[in-house]
Amino acid sequence: MTRNISWIKELTPFFRAAYRKGQELTIQKDSKYRVKKSDVLLFTTMKNEGHRLLYFLDYYRNLGVDHFFIVDNSSDDNTAALLADCADVTHYYTEGSYKDSNFGMHWLNYLLFKYGRGHWCFTCDPDEFFIYPHMENRDLKDLTQYMESIKQDSFFTLMLDMYSEKPVAETYYEEGTNPLDVCPYFDGYGYTKQYNPNYRNLYVQGGVRRRVFSKDKPAQAPALNKVPLVKWKWNYMYISSMHMMLPRRLNRCIDERKVTGALLHYKFISQLDEKVKQEMLAKQHYNDSAEYKQYGSIIDKKGVLYNEKISVPFKGWKDLAKRGLINLGGW
Repeated sequence: MTRNISWIKELTPFFRAAYRKGQELTIQKDSKYRVKKSDVLLFTTMKNEGHRLLYFLDYYRNLGVDHFFIVDNSSDDNTAALLADCADVTHYYTEGSYKDSNFGMHWLNYLLFKYGRGHWCFTCDPDEFFIYPHMENRDLKDLTQYMESIKQDSFFTLMLDMYSEKPVAETYYEEGTNPLDVCPYFDGYGYTKQYNPNYRNLYVQGGVRRRVFSKDKPAQAPALNKVPLVKWKWNYMYISSMHMMLPRRLNRCIDERKVTGALLHYKFISQLDEKVKQEMLAKQHYNDSAEYKQYGSIIDKKGVLYNEKISVPFKGWKDLAKRGLINLGGW
């Protein structure tokens, strides 16, 4: 009984924050009546991501996502127009503070609690694309059925930052196209991991954001571990982006017996230049927008993220498995 009281007490402030911030959401397009009991749902927050949106939606539809819950945080581009004709999208809008909403997670936790319970839910950013073993002939329904068969209700991914051989400002991405065409490279090695006993998760660092952006303070490089796919229950909660969850057991979803995947992260395209300029005024991201200041410095210097000794082209999930970056497990 004491143990139950303890985790409820720990979750309470997150539930309160999610409920409070959830009141900031105004529904723009309500399609959730279409959601069926067996549907796989995707939840995301975005701002001015219209250039990514069509490919993002099609990518996840092809993987097996049935319905999207999208929080639009004050976009002034073509996001609303693109979503208007999507029968599988429920669209929310808010002008609330991204920073004060725990960088969007209070909004998403609110929606996950209301609509995600009982569903397999995928939570990601609009510049992240899921890679997993056998994805060419097994969709998310196949993956989640396998996970249910082994009583695994959360899925680990490694986030891989993708980039080109050109300066970021010259890495031109065309709206609606595959970002892999312009950002085919990632760091093939140089990742470290350590166990975090407090939250029972594997803390992973490395990639271009440690090699380039945090080279002077590598210990402060961003976390690359995420748990984006979860069979949701009422008492589940993201507490730090998709990096950590409560209850803690959900973070323990990686060992040699379990299948894991990757999120290809396409932040470093030419549109980032404008986002950095906007963020320097808004200051809505973590740690006083320290990462965006680093991005701006590299962009201004026309720095190149590609390194001929470390950078490798993405060739598919089999190559990631050979490199030890994802696990096949028993699947």
